[in-house]
Amino acid sequence: MKDEILSAVVEVEKELAVNLANEKKKAAELIERLKAESEKEISIEEKNLHLRLNKAVSEAQTNAKEKAAKMLYETRQHTDMVTAMSDDSLKVIIRKHIAGIRP
Repeated sequence: MKDEILSAVVEVEKELAVNLANEKKKAAELIERLKAESEKEISIEEKNLHLRLNKAVSEAQTNAKEKAAKMLYETRQHTDMVTAMSDDSLKVIIRKHIAGIRP
């Protein structure tokens, strides 16, 4: 009877060892699969972030160019206006500004 019980215990221990090994293998496979999925998601997100960054930089460059072009246009307009003024008109404007500066 002791031999039968001992054999049964040994058999159960063998089954537990096999089950434990199988579960360890499954867990390792699951970890590898999750790691691969995570790396793929990170890679996709990095690509999306780079695309959004490039788009934002491009839009900022376009906006800066448009703003610079507008400023240049306005400056040229102002320059043309001042250039077209007579010396007498400019003297009047300068005297008004000087009067505002002097105490």
